[in-house]
Amino acid sequence: MARPKGENTLRKHFKLTEETARILAERSKAENMNESEYIRYLLLNQTEHPKSRELELEVMRLRNEINKIGVNINQIVKNNNLYIYNGEEKRQLKKYLEEIVMLQKMMLSRLA
Repeated sequence: MARPKGENTLRKHFKLTEETARILAERSKAENMNESEYIRYLLLNQTEHPKSRELELEVMRLRNEINKIGVNINQIVKNNNLYIYNGEEKRQLKKYLEEIVMLQKMMLSRLA
């Protein structure tokens, strides 16, 4: 990723842990770039709204919750097929499912 000579005129100095420096060296070497080129490459190829670690954790928590809900729905369907639920309980379950769908849509709109 060669650049025209003299294009970059500012120098930045920053500190890294030994582990972070090792990762930077390995990844830049794997991409056949020096570390400065690799850092510039990463900065210039970011999306408009880079994912934050907090958002990634929230998505993972949401995925786990959705999985648990799916397990519960399977249990409900099994019990429904065994005629365990009455009409009012079925209406309440449908209401809960509609709330879940609404919450999923809200979360997806926040991610977009």
